[in-house]
Amino acid sequence: MTPFDAPHAELAWMLLQSLSEGGDVDEGFTLLSEDFTYWSLYTQLCLDKDNFRRSVDQRKKVVEVNIDLLRCINEGDTVVVEAIAEGRTVDGKQYDSPFICIFETRDGLIVSMREYSDTRSAAELFPNWRAPQATQER
Repeated sequence: MTPFDAPHAELAWMLLQSLSEGGDVDEGFTLLSEDFTYWSLYTQLCLDKDNFRRSVDQRKKVVEVNIDLLRCINEGDTVVVEAIAEGRTVDGKQYDSPFICIFETRDGLIVSMREYSDTRSAAELFPNWRAPQATQER
């Protein structure tokens, strides 16, 4: 299945593209519900929409990524995307990380995103980075 075979999968792919190099982050955030939450394996913190935006802005100061889709699975309101994020940091380091994101949707919006990625490469890229504020631990 490609991201455009199902409306929920298209939402997930559009969000990921908005977070990529050259993407419109503001447009991507219109796809998120007000009660949206984001969790990542690297921080193991659950962020609300505002704090997720802050973390995206922090990441974009260090590295812009391009995302290559490997697979997209859609089942009801759940979408799973397997992909590879690639980029070069502002100081020239190469960043490559395979990842899986699990999205939950409701009423045409994304209500949650859980990201499972290479924690070692994230730690090398962001050794002192921590989320702006957690809404809850997962």
